Amino acid sequence: QISCAECRRLKLKCDKKIPCSSCVRRGCISLCPTKALSTAPTKRIITSDTTALHKKIRVMNQHIAQLEDALSTLQATVSSEPHPLLAGASRLPKIEQRTNTFSDDGKPAEIVDALGTLTLGKEVGDARYLGRSAVSESLLEGSPEIQGATDEDDFIPTHEIAQLVNSFPFAPGSIWDVESSIKLILSYLPEREHAWALAEQFLTHNFWYIRTVSREELIDELLTPIYQFLSSLDDPGFTELDNTVPLPPTRLAVLFICLALGSLADLSMPMYSTESALFFNLSRATLALHPVLVSPDLASVQALTLIGSYYGTGGPNYSIEATWVCLTFAAKLTHSVNRESPRWGLDDKTIQRRRAIFWELYTFDGLISLDLGRPPSLFTAHSDTPLPFDDDDGVDDQGNPEPGFHRWRMTFSRDVMTAISNVTLSPGMPDYQTILDLDRLVREHPLPQKYDPLRSLSSAVEKGFTSGEEGGGYEAWLMTLKGHHLNQFRAVVVMHVHRAFFAQALLQSPSDPLGTVYAPSFLAAYQIASTMVHLNVKNYYKYPNVLSRYWEIWTGLLSAGIILGLIVARSPSNPLAANAYEELELAVDLFKMGAPKSDKAKRGLSVLLRMYEKATKAYLSTTSPGNPTMEILNVVREDAGALHTLETFAGYTKLLMKKMRS
Repeated sequence: QISCAECRRLKLKCDKKIPCSSCVRRGCISLCPTKALSTAPTKRIITSDTTALHKKIRVMNQHIAQLEDALSTLQATVSSEPHPLLAGASRLPKIEQRTNTFSDDGKPAEIVDALGTLTLGKEVGDARYLGRSAVSESLLEGSPEIQGATDEDDFIPTHEIAQLVNSFPFAPGSIWDVESSIKLILSYLPEREHAWALAEQFLTHNFWYIRTVSREELIDELLTPIYQFLSSLDDPGFTELDNTVPLPPTRLAVLFICLALGSLADLSMPMYSTESALFFNLSRATLALHPVLVSPDLASVQALTLIGSYYGTGGPNYSIEATWVCLTFAAKLTHSVNRESPRWGLDDKTIQRRRAIFWELYTFDGLISLDLGRPPSLFTAHSDTPLPFDDDDGVDDQGNPEPGFHRWRMTFSRDVMTAISNVTLSPGMPDYQTILDLDRLVREHPLPQKYDPLRSLSSAVEKGFTSGEEGGGYEAWLMTLKGHHLNQFRAVVVMHVHRAFFAQALLQSPSDPLGTVYAPSFLAAYQIASTMVHLNVKNYYKYPNVLSRYWEIWTGLLSAGIILGLIVARSPSNPLAANAYEELELAVDLFKMGAPKSDKAKRGLSVLLRMYEKATKAYLSTTSPGNPTMEILNVVREDAGALHTLETFAGYTKLLMKKMRS
């Protein structure tokens, strides 16, 4: 083996691959290994913007091929002889194109450089990175900011509490009068009966909640002692010796965030009420009274995890970045619960609590990492903590053991989502066989039978009700919505597996994506998007008040809608296009229903409407009578917006300039 000609010309070290890494880096893959650029007087031979040039060449190549096909079709109608421009070597060598589509390691050359999206702000240092799996968030980057969102400071009652909220987590606890600050914060607790009602909403109606706080802990260890303390303040026999608050700041922070999430789940109250925002801010203020950075405890992890969950609910305080930061912070503090040893002599209640906190955080952190295309903060290789007990475990119809709701989520995260993250979030693109292996791994972990919506929808939901606990009763209501959550969770993960290669099928052959090697990903992406839309529509019409408060619905549904829209916009003559167009309309209607209630749905609607417009234009071009083939090709080819969306879906490297949020 010898060095390639270009490396010899430049006197560079060659790794003797075909093409070599030096030629790949310099953008001259087509020269390697036998050709070389001619020596020029100047050393500036290759422009720095080789990626843009190669993209332009690829588009022009496709355009030329389409023109040649059209000319060949036209020539066949007037003569049996080939057109002179298409004779011999004049025609574009298609076999060579296909050969050059792959790099030396078997990966598509177009997606070797797939690093995701970097958004730069106008101020120096303002930047936001979204990895190639962060499709929904990357598309939302281009959507307009929501105007008139309520300022969170409107729900902070006093200046002192505002200072506490804004100082977390960097101000040292020594600068605050902790006792007086806590008593001020406790004065905003609701009446006893209302507090118990909110706690019950958090535990029962918040079906997607992160189970870091059990019923026993919330009722017996948080609510009861704090309200006993408050009632004792009015006792005539009260003395200063009894003036000590029975709970530390971190546990009070857990109490307040549970009340905030309970208020969100309360169907008798408006969504994102001022009460919910008040408790959310009081939780952050209370947490600021404890030196979390220096002396973290289990309650700190619980509070941070639930605060991160609140940030992601899609209301006025919505911030996926804040969710990610809170979870990352909590993950660093949770390293006290990622190991377990019988020698420590912990009681069973403490052991189960530590296990639940670790695995709930592990599951939530893994999902958010996939949504943002960033590495997770927790790894099972560094932990020996067993899964917690789940009283929902049971048996299926055949009498085989079946995991409960929480155990299935955690097991799926440990065995499936971790493997997908390792592939999806790695710097290099995987080979296609790895993607097919991951798809097989997902299918080896079906939903529990009682939570499979395709099995239980006909029996449980049909007896259901519009909202609340009417009709089928609370058990049927809860079973249906838990099944909806698990199906949504699994579907989003499947879309992460196939998304890039679904896009590659449309990029490689818009006229016949099912004829490409990536046809399995194309079909899998369509199937999961179609199923997600139909289940979300059916359940949303059944339980609109509940699912409007379910933030994860909009993330998965946006990706599903974009998949359906891309099928129509890029391949309008495809056999699946007609059904995809109808399902896209269903998704748009659902976003229109959710937009008045959720800022995330409102931003997603603007993205989906643009895709719907492109899909409609392409679809009408195929259904209108008398449209020639070339006119259809022109509609598809000229839509640069759909191409940009498709490249974002494939995870192509993008650089955006945008005013960042302050």
